[in-house]
Amino acid sequence: MVCTTESEHLLRSNELRVTRQRLAVLSVLRHSDQHITAADVYERARADAPELNTSTVYRTLTQLRDLGLVSQTDLGSGERTYSWRSDRPHHHLVCTSCGGMSELPHDFLASFSSRLQSEFGFETDPDHWAVYGRCKRCVSSEQE
Repeated sequence: MVCTTESEHLLRSNELRVTRQRLAVLSVLRHSDQHITAADVYERARADAPELNTSTVYRTLTQLRDLGLVSQTDLGSGERTYSWRSDRPHHHLVCTSCGGMSELPHDFLASFSSRLQSEFGFETDPDHWAVYGRCKRCVSSEQE
């Protein structure tokens, strides 16, 4: 109930109409402990809003992303994934060989983001990055 009340307030404070479909999408995102695709959001949200359609999911995800409430990332699969933005920004190292993923501390990229801004005037989205390359295990196995 608290989550629903908070979600209703969140929608209203961002001048979005409160609908059962939007609340269902918000609930899925807020309770997911991983990055999920729009198709995942759709499948999970239909339990609370059977009349939900995919265009509403995509439109809601775009609105939430534009408001800065949701991050959108491609973690190497070619498909966008979404996650609820928390107070703790997080980043990922994605291995292009094995598909493995590990978390990268925010402090590691925060200074890089500041440097890009000061040297190039380039403003990044420092709350959620995916860095592609090859993991230690894949590099080591190739060298053997």
